[in-house]
Amino acid sequence: MRVEIIGSPAELQPKKVVGKNVAVIDVLRATTVIVTALQNGTTAVIPKEHVEDARQCYNTIKNTGALLGGERNAVKIEGFHLANSPFEYTREVVEGKTIILTTSNGTRALIGSRGANNITIASFLNATAVANWLGNEGENVAIVCAGSAESYTLEDALCAGMIAHILSERFKASLSDFAFTLKYLYIGFEGDLMAGLANCNHAQLLISKGFLADINYCLQKDVTDLVPKLLEGIIIVPKP
Repeated sequence: MRVEIIGSPAELQPKKVVGKNVAVIDVLRATTVIVTALQNGTTAVIPKEHVEDARQCYNTIKNTGALLGGERNAVKIEGFHLANSPFEYTREVVEGKTIILTTSNGTRALIGSRGANNITIASFLNATAVANWLGNEGENVAIVCAGSAESYTLEDALCAGMIAHILSERFKASLSDFAFTLKYLYIGFEGDLMAGLANCNHAQLLISKGFLADINYCLQKDVTDLVPKLLEGIIIVPKP
């Protein structure tokens, strides 16, 4: 098994994911929101790259109890029910609902990974569960980081490094040069992830907009063993 890490959607090409199992990461905040929503009883999450696509999807299924969620530039989209803070996706709000989600980076990375054998949704909340699933499958792995504004970001790199670390140590996977680098980046900040974000532009932008509590939430490790998958355009937790 070989593990490669794609640093941002700008680097994402079909040949990099075809024939592989993929884990998509957007720690701040889309994949954390997705995992949180599913943990709190959401039936499914439908990712859409564009705002108008999300609205059209909602208009088609709104009578089923669907909700629109997402952001642009870290701000809730006008007319949407929810933004992109995990604190909004409580059990009281999302249980039994379908969430149609569009974000600046995360949903783009998810949709851009189509063509992979399997697409899983990863965050710090479920990193070990995703790593164990990937390792047990035994196929080559691509970890896709959503980044921000077409660029690599430290929070996604740290989470990717955590998964690479588990795969190399527990499953003896070989790592690409970049995956090897991020493994040791993660090891360096394993005990204090927030310290690793001290010079992270995206994290500092969110802090400036009042989302420090979101960041602290998103840096929690292994609070769930869910391994959500994108199947035919819909994210669900498959039944065992």
